[in-house]
Amino acid sequence: MKAFDNLKEIWQQQSTGALPDVTVIINKAKKEQQSMTRKIGIQVIILMLTVIFLAWLVSSFPFKMATTFMGIGLMFASIFGYSALRLLMVRKLQKTDLTASPQIALQQIREFYNFQQKVNTMYTLIYYIVMNIAFGLYAIEVADPLSIASKIIFLTLYVAWMLIAYFIIGKRQIRKEHAKTESIITALKEIEANYEK
Repeated sequence: MKAFDNLKEIWQQQSTGALPDVTVIINKAKKEQQSMTRKIGIQVIILMLTVIFLAWLVSSFPFKMATTFMGIGLMFASIFGYSALRLLMVRKLQKTDLTASPQIALQQIREFYNFQQKVNTMYTLIYYIVMNIAFGLYAIEVADPLSIASKIIFLTLYVAWMLIAYFIIGKRQIRKEHAKTESIITALKEIEANYEK
């Protein structure tokens, strides 16, 4: 019987010691939240700098063709639209209260995660398609004076860069962003499992 009591005491000490510190978990989750917010904010600033560059481009060069202005207009619209979506992501992420009860925090972060998935898949694809159509319209006038060989080289380089940007760089960035959100969800699940019994 004494051996059983000793074993019971050891088991109780291990199970008590194994419980993670809530503060540490929440602080780590908050760091991920702040890191994501900061990175998305930087992306939006870069997009706004692109808008300023496009405005300078339009005011500096005497474009004549309607397709050029249509292309630049589409670029403005797609950049503003995509920036608005990314800012909405930031707002949703900032409104997620990680210090709330685990159930509420999990619900909020899961709602953010679903929106993040939509933005990073469907809306990002639409953004890339519209931007490439816009650039194609813009390039009609800009590439007109180039030789056929130069046009082929330019088009090849452009298509290669867009494929790399979307399928390699973009997908890697999306995976990192989703991994950060998933780590927050995992942390909140850990809190819920250990402290809300």
